[in-house]
Amino acid sequence: MPRKQRIEFPGAVYHIISRGNYRKELFLSENTGKAFERTIFEAVERCGWKLHAYVIMSNHYHLAVETPEPNLVDGMKWLQSTFATRFNRLRNERGHVFQGRYKSIIIGEGRSLLGLVDYIHLNPVRAGICNIADLKDYILSSYPKYFKRTPQDGLCREGFLEMLELPNSLAGMRRYATHLELCEAQDPKQREALTKRYCRGWYIGSKQAKKALAEDLNEKHPNIVWDGNDLKELKTAQWEALVTQELKRQKINESEIPCSPKGAEWKVKIAITLRKETTASNTWIAQRLSMGHPSRITNIIRQST
Repeated sequence: MPRKQRIEFPGAVYHIISRGNYRKELFLSENTGKAFERTIFEAVERCGWKLHAYVIMSNHYHLAVETPEPNLVDGMKWLQSTFATRFNRLRNERGHVFQGRYKSIIIGEGRSLLGLVDYIHLNPVRAGICNIADLKDYILSSYPKYFKRTPQDGLCREGFLEMLELPNSLAGMRRYATHLELCEAQDPKQREALTKRYCRGWYIGSKQAKKALAEDLNEKHPNIVWDGNDLKELKTAQWEALVTQELKRQKINESEIPCSPKGAEWKVKIAITLRKETTASNTWIAQRLSMGHPSRITNIIRQST
């Protein structure tokens, strides 16, 4: 089975998540954790990435990374393969280091990035490794690095500070620390909900932005079959974008769908387009266009072609 295609475009921001093979405790010793941190910064420099946040836990890591050039796949391949070689050399081991493919979730514009940065920085607190007052002592994270007058090359704190209308300075970071304390105080039991929001699906942001991106991808890659749980939402969004496009082309209002005949000519035309250009199921088409039982779709299309 072919691998699912990564979504890459200039200026994309991603939440990257990867775990150790068999949930192996990759980063427990200081040597391996520090080695991976150095490898991250090497990848950032090689690829010209902007690193908004990162945290390295005992058996997994999170990155909030922006790619000015569409080079996520090449950069991640270098990052994980290079560290795997270094890890096996350090531990005198062989074999796979990471568990399957890394997860990459696109982050929309606006405060979605701020929420992700907060989520990443608070990971050690919500995992019970440290409390919020000691978060600056968790060294395998971008959080303590941002309290330097000039952060390390590649780190980009101005993005999330600007969203809070804070200056890109130590004073701004001190106020950001207060922001994190308030976040943790307001929802100390929200870990599961935050994990669901920031670690699942293919896109984090507004419905309008998700729909626009899906429509753009559908135009540029009409023959790609998006597959798998991680991209299930993308397929649905693409189908929605195509329906919206066809309604507009035929000058049909959305409100006309439920009150028009199940076999209306314009509905049949949209159904035919969906079947030709996407992997939309009869069930989805029938529900979306109010065409009755899914079993009727094939017959209606056959009679009209």
